[in-house]
Amino acid sequence: MWSLFVRLSALVLSLFCLNLYASEQPLRLQVALDGSAPFHSIQQALDSLPSTKQWALIEIGPGIYKEKLYLSRDKVILAGSGKTSTTIEFPELRKNHLKQQPDDWGSAVVNIKASDIVLLDLTVFNSYGALYGDHDHQFAIRGFEQASRIITDQCRVIAGGADSLSLWNKKGMYYHSNCYFEGHVDYVCPRGTAWIKQSQFYSQATEASLWHDGELDQNAKLVVTDSKLSGIQGFLLGRRHYDAQFYLQNNQYSPLMADKPIFRKTYPDEPSRDRANLWGERSYFSGSSGGANYGWLQNNWPNAVSQITEDWVYQGQWQPEQLLKTVRSWLTTKPQPMPAKLYLVGDSTMSDKTNLAYPERGWGQLLPDFILPQLQVINLAANGRSTLRFLNEGRWQMLLDELQAGDYVLIQFGHNDQKQDDPKRYADVNTRYPELLQQFIREVKAKAAIPLLANSICRRNFKGKTLERDLAAYAAQAKQQAALAQIDFFDLQQHSCDLWQELGPAGSQPYFIQVPAGLYQKFPDGKTDNTHLSVQGAAKVAQLFVHDLQKQQHPLAKYVYRTKL
Repeated sequence: MWSLFVRLSALVLSLFCLNLYASEQPLRLQVALDGSAPFHSIQQALDSLPSTKQWALIEIGPGIYKEKLYLSRDKVILAGSGKTSTTIEFPELRKNHLKQQPDDWGSAVVNIKASDIVLLDLTVFNSYGALYGDHDHQFAIRGFEQASRIITDQCRVIAGGADSLSLWNKKGMYYHSNCYFEGHVDYVCPRGTAWIKQSQFYSQATEASLWHDGELDQNAKLVVTDSKLSGIQGFLLGRRHYDAQFYLQNNQYSPLMADKPIFRKTYPDEPSRDRANLWGERSYFSGSSGGANYGWLQNNWPNAVSQITEDWVYQGQWQPEQLLKTVRSWLTTKPQPMPAKLYLVGDSTMSDKTNLAYPERGWGQLLPDFILPQLQVINLAANGRSTLRFLNEGRWQMLLDELQAGDYVLIQFGHNDQKQDDPKRYADVNTRYPELLQQFIREVKAKAAIPLLANSICRRNFKGKTLERDLAAYAAQAKQQAALAQIDFFDLQQHSCDLWQELGPAGSQPYFIQVPAGLYQKFPDGKTDNTHLSVQGAAKVAQLFVHDLQKQQHPLAKYVYRTKL
C-alpha cells in the first residue's frame, strides 16, 4: 500500500507541475555577438533580470562568448543555438583565482548560486589547461551550496583540468542528458543526487573520471545510464572520498579503461577528510558493454531496483524530465529563422587557435571573415587529428548528433593520417584512409546533410627552389574518393602547392610560422614551422577556398561577400 501511495503522490505532483509549467510563460531575452539582439553579452542579460519568481529564458546566438557567468537568480534558462554553435569560454585556474579572491565564487566559467537552472544547446569551456598546460582544478560549471535542481541538455562541458562539472550542494539534485563531458581528474563530480543519461565522457587523465559524495543522505546517488565512457589509455572509471552510491546501467566502456573498480581514496594524514563511512561500498552495474570486460563490471544490480525513473532517482521530489519538455516547448513557440550552417572537420591547419597572442591560425578560423552572417561557420577541426583519431575520440559522433538536414560538412584530413609511427592516428593511404572518408560521407548523407571534401594544404618544404609535395598521395586519394561518392571537391593541395611554388622559398615564408628568438617564452630560441599557417597564410588559404566556391558556382558561393582581406 505504501509504494502505491508513493506512486500516486508522485503522479499527482507531476500533473501539478505539468499544469503549472504549461500555464506559465517565461520572460524572454536575446543575446547576440553581432549586435542583432538587445544584449551582446550573456552576463549583461543576466544582470538585467528582475528579482521575481517568473522563469527567465535567455536565448543566445551563435559564437564564442569569452566571459564568466554568475547566476544568482532562481529559474533561469540559458539556451544556446547548438552545442557546437554557442560556446561560453574563459581560462581560469582555481588556485590562481584564490590568490586574488577570498573564496571560489568566480573560479568557474559558469558560477551558480541559485536553483532551477537549465543550460541547453551550448558548450561551456574552461580553456586554461589548453592554453597553459596546467591541468589542476579548473571548473567549467561550478554549483555552490545554494544550487539545486540544475539541468543540462544537449551541452558540452569541457575543461583542461580537474573537476569540469562540479555541482557541490550535498543535498542538491541534478539532471544531465545528451551531453558531452571532458576533463582530467574527477571531471564529473556531483555531491547529492545526479542522473546522467545518453551522454559521452572523455577522460584526459589516468585518474578517476567519476566522483560522488552522498555522505549526508543514504539515498543520494550518482546514476549514469545509456552512456559511453572513454579516455586516454589507462583512465579509471571512478572513486569516492566519503560515502557514495553509484548506479551504472547500459553503458559502453572503452577498452582503454583500466581494470580497477570504483574505489575509496583515503587520507590517513588528514583526519577531517578521512572520516569513517557509514554505508560502505555501493557500486552497482547492469548491461555493461564495449571493449572493457572486467569482472567487477558484471551485473550486481540490486533486486529492489526494478526500473530507473526520475521518481526513484529523486525520491519523488523533482521531475526534471517534465520540466525539460516544457522548456523545450517554450523554445519552439517562437521559431526564428536559422542561418545555413557549414561545419568544418579537419586538423590543425584548419582549426581555431585559442591563444591569439601566438601567430598560428587555421584557415577555417579566418574563413568567417569572407562570409556573410547568413552562413554560420562552425569549426570543429582540432590540432593533431586524423580521420581515425577524430572518429575514435567521439568528435565525429558529436557532429552527427548536432547535424540537421541541409547542413554542409567540409572534411579535410591527411597531415596526421600519414604518421605511421602513431597507431592512434595512422590511416593507410590505400586502405583505411579511403574507408574512413567514405564512412564520413555516408553518415553525413544519412542525416540528409551535404558532405564536401577537400584535400590537405601543401607544406612549405623546398629543396632548392623546388617544392616537395609530401602529401600528394593522400591528396590524390581524397580527390578520388570525392569523385567516387559524387560530392563536391576542393583541391586545396593543388591550389596551395601552386601558390607556394610560384612565390618561391622566400616569398612563401610569411605564410607560415617564423618566430624569432626571444619573442615567446615557450620558444626561447625561436621556431620555424613549415606546416602551420600564420595569420597571413590562414587568410590566404581561406581566400583560395572562397575563390574555388565561386569558380565552381557552388551554392555556398552566394554567402561570399569579399574575396580578400
